[in-house]
Amino acid sequence: MNKAKILLFLPVFVLLGWVISVQAMISEGTKMELPIRGYDPRDILAGHYLSVEVNFDDYPSECAVKEDQNKSLRWQKRDAFFCSSSGRIVLERTADCGAFIKGYCQYNRFHSNISRFYVPERASLVLERAVRNRDNDPMLLLSVAKNGQAYPLDLILQGKPFKEWLELRHGK
Repeated sequence: MNKAKILLFLPVFVLLGWVISVQAMISEGTKMELPIRGYDPRDILAGHYLSVEVNFDDYPSECAVKEDQNKSLRWQKRDAFFCSSSGRIVLERTADCGAFIKGYCQYNRFHSNISRFYVPERASLVLERAVRNRDNDPMLLLSVAKNGQAYPLDLILQGKPFKEWLELRHGK
């Protein structure tokens, strides 16, 4: 009977351990705010999260394939890093690049794994419109782990967390 109880609770303990380890990475990560833009992927789960894309286009980048390089590099996925200290996207991470977001270059652009921010379903339509409006200066507060994995923490609109922004704008 004791073996059965252990086997029954083993998956719960494994899941709990995984959740605690991810939460530890998030809480110990470097905080970073980056500009975002919204887009509409026509996802079946839309309404439960905002589809966002970090706007890396305004940062200097080594992703662009130069004229003297092999043109096939445009289509290949190449590891790349966004270094927050220099505000640059580089192909080789150097020692002075402290906090970084790991991603890849493809089609002359930097791509990260940051694409969703989960919000309450009731507020999703209002927030989706707000993210698409550039006047709201949409930003995403991220926690970046030491391995370069970025975890969204909060959506910032007009310099305020989205919950505060909703209360001020819509009384929700």
